[in-house]
Amino acid sequence: MIELFSPSARKRYNWELSEGRYILGRSPQSDLVIDDSTVSRRHAQIDIVDPQGIILTDLGSHNGTTVNGHRVTAPAEVRLGDILTFGRVDLKIASTEPTSVPAGSVEVADFGEDLRNARILPIEEALQPLPAEITRDPRVFKAFSEMGRMLILPGPEEEMLGKGLKLLQGIIPVERAAIFLTRDLEDDVSLSACCVAGEASSDSFTISRTILDELLGQQNAILIADTQTDTKFAEQKSIVESRIRSAMAVPLYDEGKVFGVLYADTTNPLHHFTEDYLRITAAFGNILAAKMVNCNLLKERQAKEVLESELAAASQIQERLLPKELPHLERYSLSAFQIQSKQVGGDLYDVVRLKDGRIVFLLADVSGKGMGAALLASNILASFRVLYGAEDFSLLEATDRVSSQLLRSTRPEDFATLFLGVLCPQTNTLRYLNAGHNPPLLVRKDGRVEHLEASGIPVGAFDLAEWREETLELGVGDFLFAFTDGIPEAMNAREEEFGDESLERVVLTCRDQSPEELTESVMQEVKRFIGEVSPSDDTTLLVLRREQ
Repeated sequence: MIELFSPSARKRYNWELSEGRYILGRSPQSDLVIDDSTVSRRHAQIDIVDPQGIILTDLGSHNGTTVNGHRVTAPAEVRLGDILTFGRVDLKIASTEPTSVPAGSVEVADFGEDLRNARILPIEEALQPLPAEITRDPRVFKAFSEMGRMLILPGPEEEMLGKGLKLLQGIIPVERAAIFLTRDLEDDVSLSACCVAGEASSDSFTISRTILDELLGQQNAILIADTQTDTKFAEQKSIVESRIRSAMAVPLYDEGKVFGVLYADTTNPLHHFTEDYLRITAAFGNILAAKMVNCNLLKERQAKEVLESELAAASQIQERLLPKELPHLERYSLSAFQIQSKQVGGDLYDVVRLKDGRIVFLLADVSGKGMGAALLASNILASFRVLYGAEDFSLLEATDRVSSQLLRSTRPEDFATLFLGVLCPQTNTLRYLNAGHNPPLLVRKDGRVEHLEASGIPVGAFDLAEWREETLELGVGDFLFAFTDGIPEAMNAREEEFGDESLERVVLTCRDQSPEELTESVMQEVKRFIGEVSPSDDTTLLVLRREQ
């Protein structure tokens, strides 16, 4: 019998196939049905003569068939252990009988051994210093020196693991050694490296699931010294079928979590493993584990560097999207300020002079943070800028079109609050709408404060949303202070928020300052409040004052 299964998710596809011909495809009429859009209806044909005679033929599939990454263009012979890929679906071919494993391959089998007769050591005990007579052995010293060099020298992980196993074979009579790493499923493992020495290459290599479970679950090292001198071991199926005389295994772990197993055995009746051999193996495993952790950390660092480079580029792009210069307004003064809590953020602002001389003010805060929020903010800014060119720019029409566009092209949780206004300098009137945004402060010359409350919900939140346009007149000395929630929600070490009342108090205290000075005063007060705590959100300010 042949087994065809998903190597990364065994329960998804798992067929036991006898001799015969099988059609594999997406069609319900196929012998082996794979429900995946990348698999053709009649994708491939598998002919099984016997476990050593398996022929794979692609049936003109759209996305192709590969064996171990190589495209199949004609009938091809496949072997047990090969990975067959149909479209984007990987399947592994194996034998259902452990004794049928071909030469040089490794399988994990369930035999249910009783390990009470094995020598089991906690890994901490197995890693105790080696006796002096062992460390003085030139072969052992050289092997450990080579292992030490691998810790600091660069190189592919696969090459390093294979070299480590060969070095172990050079100082211990190990015929077969392998490294298994845990998969996404914590109770499953995959072969990462294997090294078979001498004439043992003609033998099958079957490792016990019971041994693996002991290492993965208990973090113990296991030693089976001599199976032939212990009748209980000699009666166990896995020992009899694999002809193992001696075996040992140690866990590979990092920060208390096992992520792999180093296994070794021999079928030579003249050899049996000792506790000293187990300690050497544990030391090798510890070095290999450290190297693998270092390799993973290096990969993470390289990925982080790439991400940081991309974020830096994105930050520059986002910064350049903001207005480089604010329009000059006679009888008015204007200031805009933004600081992001991360390299990229979800706050945006815009100030543009329309064709008819009116001035558009936009201040928005996108849901979320980081790259996703930055992309959405850029999308909103670009959408509004396209609409600025209309002959008669309308607040309500522009907001509705941008909101509809967001609903069509983003996730349900993606939305933005915004304050959008149009100033007519000739009449000193400001028409505006507030789409769920923090109410801007309208501070009159005499110190009265008006809050420009929301006149609708955030854009992109719901279909059929409506907004209400409001109108106000700016008198001499009046100013508008618009902001995002990075100011009132700024938090100190005691997890206290700066708050709307504190913001209003600072604005009133400094209301006679210029827009630039007022912005600086507010930010200094927020910084004093949060102390050494890093800002948790983006901050954007827009201040407009009528001077004459």
